[in-house]
Amino acid sequence: MKYMNKESGHTLIEMVIILLIITVTISIPILSFQSLQEKKSIDYFINVLEEDLRYAQQLAYANEELIYFRAVKNQYYIKTSIRPNDSLKQRTIPEGVSIQKATLAFNEIMFKNNGNAIKAGTVYISTPIADYKLVVLVGKGRVYIEKF
Repeated sequence: MKYMNKESGHTLIEMVIILLIITVTISIPILSFQSLQEKKSIDYFINVLEEDLRYAQQLAYANEELIYFRAVKNQYYIKTSIRPNDSLKQRTIPEGVSIQKATLAFNEIMFKNNGNAIKAGTVYISTPIADYKLVVLVGKGRVYIEKF
């Protein structure tokens, strides 16, 4: 039978230090993943909003009717002048995102039957990640969102 000397094993303190190092190295990617998920959800919201603006513009041109946006609390709606009580689309605004009036209020975004906007202006969209500017141009009917 062989005797083990005292230096062949690990002490409790050494094991705790190793477990601490492993725990910290595993938790760093998890923390960065949460911020990435928040960024992606906001990017998705901005992309969907831009697509909804184009959808409303094309729908106004195709159906030759007035299409407008309404924001209520944490949701926005796309509505038509023929059926103002029914919404064509309804979207939820993510938590932490606020839509603020600059030269145009979000509820003032309307497209005429030829696809052009009724009023030109800018709407600011503030998010925890970045700030955006929604620009509505009259004439060519261009609508875009840019980060600033």
